[in-house]
Amino acid sequence: MLLVAGACIASPCEAAWDLITRSDDGLMTFYGDRSSIVAHGHLTQVRLLFDYAHLQQDPDTLIEHRSTIEVASIDCSGRSIAAVEATSYERNMGKGRPVVRNERPADGLVRFVKAAPASIDDKVVTFTCTSRAHHASSARTR
Repeated sequence: MLLVAGACIASPCEAAWDLITRSDDGLMTFYGDRSSIVAHGHLTQVRLLFDYAHLQQDPDTLIEHRSTIEVASIDCSGRSIAAVEATSYERNMGKGRPVVRNERPADGLVRFVKAAPASIDDKVVTFTCTSRAHHASSARTR
């Protein structure tokens, strides 16, 4: 079971979003919130922001959005990632009204996907695991 810490996990709380990467076509930009990185045993939790260059529309519901804030669980040693929960917003950078919320699976189990080398998932895993290691070493030197 993965615990979620903090009140602004998948909400638009003020965050210092760090650029992780952009999609090859430039239509999506991926950010991470270093201050949200929390270790839970061998897993690490992080808040991510997916910002879209163009308005997105769900084909089933026709709900439109411009960004999504997601909580992801990362297995640093296994180089894999799983979405835990996500909220999509009407404006860029997690601003505006929340329009869609995908909560954690009812069974509490998240599905991990192996991050392919040089993929966006791989860059997210590297960002998270490198930041986690930096936070751990900073905490030890205080």
